[in-house]
Amino acid sequence: MRTNTPVTLYSRSVSKGVESWSRSYISAAHWENRKAVNVIASGLLEADAVSVWIPDISISIKSGDIIVKGKIDKTISDTYTVSDLRKEFPYAVRVTSVDLYDFGSPNMRHLRIGAS
Repeated sequence: MRTNTPVTLYSRSVSKGVESWSRSYISAAHWENRKAVNVIASGLLEADAVSVWIPDISISIKSGDIIVKGKIDKTISDTYTVSDLRKEFPYAVRVTSVDLYDFGSPNMRHLRIGAS
């Protein structure tokens, strides 16, 4: 798999109603942006999307996590929120799907992440 960027993963967890985020780096991924617009009866609805392929199936990623193109050293906290992160980094997106492709040779195995 050809990779074109490192990515930063912010994993969301909730314990006793309190949300927390942990940051980790993934050194190699393939990132593709797609710009699109869906037209619905009431007007326009954005449909921008990102696909990310990660050649490491041992990484734990779930819907609701945040993935950012590049190596980012910001920490999400009470003073620096997800909204702040998304304003500062246009390629900070929320994970909407995770597909595991664990068949074939070890070089072919990967995760496909859908995000917007």
